[in-house]
Amino acid sequence: MKQSEKLNKLYKDNSLDKEDIYKDKRGFSIITRSGIEKIQVNNNIKVEFEHISWDIDNCVIKAMSYIDGKKKMETYASATKENCIQKFRMEIAEKRALARIIIKTMNLTNVFGEDELNFQK
Repeated sequence: MKQSEKLNKLYKDNSLDKEDIYKDKRGFSIITRSGIEKIQVNNNIKVEFEHISWDIDNCVIKAMSYIDGKKKMETYASATKENCIQKFRMEIAEKRALARIIIKTMNLTNVFGEDELNFQK
């Protein structure tokens, strides 16, 4: 199945709105926080987080996804003083980890979570 077909199916199957997913001018798709949460709920994806590093300048979180009690994927996300202007870095790392794990669990490519792109100083 082509990526565009996957995205169209994802859009329909999860009742996504125009506010939930959009095409970036650089050529990839972006799923907003609301879209990530709709996909998670509609596909009954359980996510667990593990804090790897949590000092003031470097927060790293591991996320693991489960469907029907079976582990599907794991990934990592970070928020550091180099990639995050916010002072609440642990929360940003968690938001990034959630988006990444949902996107990976749904086998999407060339798709990013909105929070992952909002890191430029």
